[in-house]
Amino acid sequence: MNGRRRQSPQSSSDSDEAELRDLTAQNLHRVQFRAVNNGQSAQWRATPHGQPNVVIYDPTFSYAQPGQPGLTASSSLAHEVGGHEVADLTFQHPDHAALRATNLHLPGDDVDSPALHDSYRRQSRTIHENWEEVRDAIPGDTSIAQNQGWADYVNARVDYAQANPQVHNESVAGDTLDALRRSQLADGPVGNQLRAISREASVRRQLGGEVARVERVQGTSSTRMPAYVNTLAGPSGRHQQSSGRQQRRRGR
Repeated sequence: MNGRRRQSPQSSSDSDEAELRDLTAQNLHRVQFRAVNNGQSAQWRATPHGQPNVVIYDPTFSYAQPGQPGLTASSSLAHEVGGHEVADLTFQHPDHAALRATNLHLPGDDVDSPALHDSYRRQSRTIHENWEEVRDAIPGDTSIAQNQGWADYVNARVDYAQANPQVHNESVAGDTLDALRRSQLADGPVGNQLRAISREASVRRQLGGEVARVERVQGTSSTRMPAYVNTLAGPSGRHQQSSGRQQRRRGR
């Protein structure tokens, strides 16, 4: 996606975005990249089980220049692979085409069950509320608030995440955080909220449960520990009965 050059290696301990970089690197081999001149950066597309999922990208797409608001090549790659591909592999829910790359754990095996629909709506609503905290952090983030271009960009990413929260929670948090970091704007209130969203998703991927409410982060130290409590995981810390793609792969 960047002139076919490999990304330069980065230490896994040099920033809070290290986990996303690692997840992206670890799963690059799972997807098939396909160049298409369509004027869009990239799109992840699911394929039948047993075949690699596809990332379609336009090699002529014009990414944001250093310091300018907008999507970067690395954040686009992280969004599609570290976000969508990883979600498709890890979150547990019924095996259904409409739930591919869903970044939610959903209960049971019946896609039409009232319990699943209630959980889906409840978690989508929580994600919407968590992203409102990002929007509300903009006025207090001096570097972003004083630059209308960046303020508009962050607001647009909030809108994008809220429009499809079932697939655009941690993927958008990651790509927005990457764009801010590359312009040295990631250490303020907006960056802290994005890190908290990413951290909540990371814990939930591993322990199960529903999306937890991410309240306003107070100070930078809270980004080093969960700013929420994952209360809906089961006694063992894992989600209840589910049949996600990763679980099916283990059975093969």
